[in-house]
Amino acid sequence: MKAKTCLKRGSILVVVLVVLASLFKNSHSYTYKETNVPEPVKLSLRLQTLFEKTKILCFGRYAIEVPQEAQLIHGNAVLNSEIEIIVGGLEQARRRADEEFKKIRREHDTAEITYLGPGPIADSWQMRYFESKYHKEDNTLFFNTYVSKGHLTFVLGDAISQGETEGMVIARQLSQAEGLRLRAADEMPAEPGYCIDHGFMASNRYVDQETISAGIYLPSLPDVTFSVSSNKDAYADYDKFEFEQIKREELSLLARIKGAQKIQGALYPKRDVLREGKRDVQHWKGEESLILRPDGTHDFEWSFVGTPTDVANPSEFHAVMFTKVANNMVGAAKKASVSNDEAVALWDKLLSGLKFRVKVPGAPEGSYFLRPGKSNTNNVDNEQEKR
Repeated sequence: MKAKTCLKRGSILVVVLVVLASLFKNSHSYTYKETNVPEPVKLSLRLQTLFEKTKILCFGRYAIEVPQEAQLIHGNAVLNSEIEIIVGGLEQARRRADEEFKKIRREHDTAEITYLGPGPIADSWQMRYFESKYHKEDNTLFFNTYVSKGHLTFVLGDAISQGETEGMVIARQLSQAEGLRLRAADEMPAEPGYCIDHGFMASNRYVDQETISAGIYLPSLPDVTFSVSSNKDAYADYDKFEFEQIKREELSLLARIKGAQKIQGALYPKRDVLREGKRDVQHWKGEESLILRPDGTHDFEWSFVGTPTDVANPSEFHAVMFTKVANNMVGAAKKASVSNDEAVALWDKLLSGLKFRVKVPGAPEGSYFLRPGKSNTNNVDNEQEKR
């Protein structure tokens, strides 16, 4: 009897060990090897192949190292004001200016044009206007400068801010127009300035409002989206003391998650946390949350709260990655094209490749790809090994 009992217990123990071994083999703990630095997750064979040849693409003052097949999708770009791109030359720009003012006039019958004519440089057109009588009373004069470059026209908006004169804005529009040129999609300029869709605006001014967003599309992983957004001057209207003592902690990613959990309680969406904690990207000491939704969607976010008006540490800086994306809808695809390990490894690889394109004031060594004026060759073979 004792022998049978021992055999039975032995069999159970073997089964338990087999199950544990299976669980250990098919699970992965995504942790941090040291403060703010995640434990590396090895790239799968297909991801290694994907990253064998890489290139560097720029947006705003940033650049990111991505696989050769990657496509950059530009979002909104603001350098003091939003930069818009329209198809067509100078004649199209003139017609667009007329249409814009007619639209404004329909909405505000007291709108008034103060100037409509040649812009600050060749092949440009400019409109200055008050949107309404109230804007005129406040001396809020708006500018639209249309700069034609080949088959494209860049629309540079602006307005007189408090303490400024019309002449100051005219000079700023001239500087922006003179610094604007066309840029190939894979060109990474070596001088200070701002990469925008189809163009580049040379500038070593860092006092203007700067907002940029862009996404990465990988044809071999069509359901995966990775995007970055930055707002240098977010919360600049807060008193510095109030921001540091109250808003900074409130705005952090982990604090926002905890706040939502506390408010929603049992209604907070179910999720599997793959990794969550403080995460440095270059010198940006941010936080990340990597979760797996019940439907198999990977929902990854990194966030950094910097200092308003500090170009080296923008007050709002975010990166997100989703899987199971189809028709611009998260979760619409039948299944994720990557496993958990691959999703985390891909996330870490892309996020670690995010830097400034060219050194900006206050940026430490290693947080940028180029020093101003240094030449660049974009197509990079095994660039990670060369650095």
